Amino acid sequence: MLVCIIRPGSAVDYVIEKWGGHEHYRGDVALLGDDEHGTWLWGPKGRTIRRGEADAFTTEHDSLFLIPPDAWWALSWWPGHERIGLYVNIQTPAVWSGDRLTAVDVDLDVIRFTDGRVEVVDRDEFELHQVRYGYPEDLVLTTERVTAEAFGLTVANTPPFDGAMARQWLERALS
Repeated sequence: MLVCIIRPGSAVDYVIEKWGGHEHYRGDVALLGDDEHGTWLWGPKGRTIRRGEADAFTTEHDSLFLIPPDAWWALSWWPGHERIGLYVNIQTPAVWSGDRLTAVDVDLDVIRFTDGRVEVVDRDEFELHQVRYGYPEDLVLTTERVTAEAFGLTVANTPPFDGAMARQWLERALS
């Protein structure tokens, strides 16, 4: 179960790895708080995202993240993004260790575009990494199952995928 032990407003080292401990991305975000949907994090535009110790890129948009407890996904909204309305990263359940939140990215993502389309993306990456990183069969099956579930929840606009709570947390982040 996802248990947050730091105070709202505190800095969080949000680490997304690849299977087998391979480096992916990490960046600092601020803890906004928790509600019935999970833990909400805020990353203002202009943050540096790192891969290992090296700077990878600087964010161009603000980012609001929702990390549901025990879920195989994280939701993010990038206010003002011209194409993406909701980005659902398929990942292992996130784990707290002090002020660090870590999950393993398993490649597939569900995106709701601003024109209303919903798509699963990065299937080619998922297939490549099954071989490169040696994904066990249960990881592949779980990833496929939760991706289909996240896709369905996104299409159905089920809370919190509908963004209603995200708008409230966004107001809090910007105040």
